[in-house]
Amino acid sequence: MIEKFQASMLGFAIGDALAAPIEDVIREQNIDGEISVTDYLQAMPSHPIGHLSPGQYSDETQTMLLVAESVVARKGFHIDDLVQRFIDWYQTQKYRSSWRFPGNTMIKACRKLAAGTHWSQSGFPSAGIGGSIRTLPLALAFHRQPGVLKGSIEQSCKITHTDPRVSGAAIVLATTIRIGLEGADAAPDAIINPAIERAQVFAPDLPRRLKVVRDTLRLDTSIAIEQIGNTGFALDAVCCALYLFLKFPRSFDKLVSTAAVQGGDSDAIAAMAGAMFGAFNGLAAIPDRWLAKLENVDHIKQLGCDLYRLAVPQR
Repeated sequence: MIEKFQASMLGFAIGDALAAPIEDVIREQNIDGEISVTDYLQAMPSHPIGHLSPGQYSDETQTMLLVAESVVARKGFHIDDLVQRFIDWYQTQKYRSSWRFPGNTMIKACRKLAAGTHWSQSGFPSAGIGGSIRTLPLALAFHRQPGVLKGSIEQSCKITHTDPRVSGAAIVLATTIRIGLEGADAAPDAIINPAIERAQVFAPDLPRRLKVVRDTLRLDTSIAIEQIGNTGFALDAVCCALYLFLKFPRSFDKLVSTAAVQGGDSDAIAAMAGAMFGAFNGLAAIPDRWLAKLENVDHIKQLGCDLYRLAVPQR
């Protein structure tokens, strides 16, 4: 199972690093009429992350790693420690080398935290996906502790995003990760039904949206995503990521390259889809070439090991 933890963390970072430089950039079709991305690219000079090299990730992975590092360092979820890490991260955003184009909600909330606002009052009524996807380490560390998982997700999201649908999207992600770690097949109903059960209290519209995910699996990807949505709205993004994972549950290359070119909030979507893939398929299913150029690959892999040891106490 330890390699599933590593693969989920790495799949997240790979999806982000692949998609972020081409988010909302029109790509050319190949001779078969498909749009394909087969390697990390550098963003255009005018892009907000045009200063990054191929294989470097965006703010999605930056903030996800902050959560992982906090959980590992404190051997559990400690919100005051996470808040301080958010403040420290915010202070680094003045440096060009650290700038990864963070969302406005995250920046504004961290600015309030840095000014002394308590975390319970720092968030904004936003339903953006940024509050949801950084909770991957919580999904891994507490997949066997549903009460701890639910409480830590709610608090982590609330620091920046107070709309309950953000927690709902995080629960969908966490439920999918848990099912993968437990060794189940990537069958639509095996994921969608538990996700509805656990997340609908936060987002009453989730059952309908997740049923759309299931019903569109037979359609062409572009048509399905048009029906599901691929914006930065939390429910759009997590449902789109789940759709793409269920569409390509055994091909990492096809999954992340398809996610990267769909437009919308593609880096968040590709990151979540990559994390889902890793939790189900493990490290051996991710081609080595994606790891060779990935930023901080050894650190991310080690965090996966550390989260595993926290989640599965060693004898």
